[in-house]
Amino acid sequence: MSLQRIETLLARKLSGEASVEESKELLVLLQNHPQEQYLSELLQDYWDHPRTRDNGSEDDLLDTHFNHILETATSDLGDDSNQKQKASIFSISPIIKRLSIAAVFLLVIGISWIYYSRSGKFKFNYGNEVYAKPGAKSKIILPDGTIVWLNSGSKLYYSPKFTDTIRSVALEGEAFFDVVKDAKHPFIVHTSGIDIRVLGTAFNVKSYESDPTIETTLIRGLIEVVKKNESLSSKVIVRPHEKLIFNKENNTLTSSSINVETQYKNASTQASVKIISKEIAIVAIPKSVADTALVETAWIYNKLIVDGETFAEFAKKMERWYNVHIVFEDHDLEAYRFHSVFENESVEQALNALQLTASFNYKINENEIEITEKK
Repeated sequence: MSLQRIETLLARKLSGEASVEESKELLVLLQNHPQEQYLSELLQDYWDHPRTRDNGSEDDLLDTHFNHILETATSDLGDDSNQKQKASIFSISPIIKRLSIAAVFLLVIGISWIYYSRSGKFKFNYGNEVYAKPGAKSKIILPDGTIVWLNSGSKLYYSPKFTDTIRSVALEGEAFFDVVKDAKHPFIVHTSGIDIRVLGTAFNVKSYESDPTIETTLIRGLIEVVKKNESLSSKVIVRPHEKLIFNKENNTLTSSSINVETQYKNASTQASVKIISKEIAIVAIPKSVADTALVETAWIYNKLIVDGETFAEFAKKMERWYNVHIVFEDHDLEAYRFHSVFENESVEQALNALQLTASFNYKINENEIEITEKK
């Protein structure tokens, strides 16, 4: 019911017929259903700025789909309608209303298919894009004053209308957010599998496409997490020193499948796992661990930490940190687990340090590293 009401109110807003009360109602509905905010922004931008596109792909499909909607709707005028009648359609308010609603209903479906379902990938089209190259990190200050640190190989997207209604960004990769508090304008982080809603807080989000999970770790404040395309009633609350893990794979999350036994071994208390659903788990991180020593946030302080992770898992971090590609000769080598902290070490120095606790050799050829069994 809420989605239908959003579509109807958005149609009235686009056609210029929404009352003040209806505009306020739409704003409240979008605040309560942040997963619909992205589509509403696309529709508003498309309506306000009709384009002649030359980049093909999804934009061309959007134009074709939109024109098809208008042609289909105008056929209701009858077979004897001439071009002059069709050309004057935009001066007739009731027909504008009818076309707007029809267009929005079908565009929501069309854009959802184009941007969310194609090839199973989540595609962002927010207008502004910030990219941290592999081996580098970036710091961004958003228009509202929110500070974002982007980790290596990550992209952040945000709309030119960022502060108009809901502060909405999209993330591919990893970022740490220190959000300016604004009760009237919630801050939403969109990822491929979950949406994260906050008012004012500090938290980390890791959502690399190649990783099987999406993780968000809360430092202070409170965040609400909703699975993509689900209602706000299914939200999960995350509290300080908790990490939410969302599984993108088909297998079910279990306590044994989440590595906490070997992590934070020097902490006064052990991390614990609470399974929320087959896709979502909450890890309670020991409060005795400082932010600078957390595996999840140490990268902000220019620290690369491995704390009980397998060599294969840590290799992914090393690839992004040093802009290299690591290949294992044998799967047994991937199972090694390490506990170490690196700050200013080169990749060769880091590998030499790991060799002190594990038996392996390595060979570096430009930016490719081969890990082999020690003979």
